[in-house]
Amino acid sequence: MAQESESRNLDKVIVRLPDGMRDRIKNSAERHGRSMNAEIVQALEQVFPPEPDIIEVIDRVHQAINQAEAAQSLPYRKGLIAALDKLSERLTSGIEFNQARSSTLSPSFLRMQDFTSRHERWKRASENGIETSDLAREIDRGLFGKLDRNYTWTAIDYFKEGRADMAYKLLRLNELKFADPSGAEALIVAHLRKRYEENWGDPDEPYEPWSD
Repeated sequence: MAQESESRNLDKVIVRLPDGMRDRIKNSAERHGRSMNAEIVQALEQVFPPEPDIIEVIDRVHQAINQAEAAQSLPYRKGLIAALDKLSERLTSGIEFNQARSSTLSPSFLRMQDFTSRHERWKRASENGIETSDLAREIDRGLFGKLDRNYTWTAIDYFKEGRADMAYKLLRLNELKFADPSGAEALIVAHLRKRYEENWGDPDEPYEPWSD
C-alpha cells in the first residue's frame, strides 16, 4: 500500500510515442530486467541529469586536479591544474570569477586541507558575503582587466557621486554580497583610479564618456 501511495504522488506525463518505439522500450526493459516505466526514467536521467550542487562541482574539480597530477605524461598538465585550481578558488570564494605549508605532509593531505579551507571560505561567503581578501585576489588576477576607458571613468564617477549601486551594476557586481561593503568599495575605487591613471590620465579631470 505504501508503494501505491508513493506512486500516486509522483509526477505523471502522458507521452505519445512514434510507431515502433513502444516495442523498442519493451525489449530494452526486458533485457535489463526492469519495467518499461523504469527503463524510460533511466533513459531520461541520462539526457536530463539533476543539476549538481556547489559541493559536487568543487569535488569534481578537485578530482580532476588529482587525476591531472597523477597523469605525468598528459600534455598541458600544468596548465590544466592551474586552470582548475583557479576555478576552485573562485567557486569557494563566492566570486563567479598561498598559504605556507609544512613539507612533511603528503600532497594529497595538503590538497584535502586546502579544499576544506576553501569549502569553509565558500560557506562564509554564502552566509556573510565575499571577503575583501578574496575580492583583492580576483582583482589582481584581472577581474576588471577588460574595462575600457568609458566604463572605468563612469564607474569612478558613480562612486564619487555616491551612486555605488549604479557603479556595481555597471561593473556587473550588483548581485554580489560583500562581507565588508565599505572595504570592498574602497578597494574597487582605488583599483579603478589606479587603472585609469596608468592608462588614460587623471580620473578627476573632465571627460565626456562614450565619446571615443
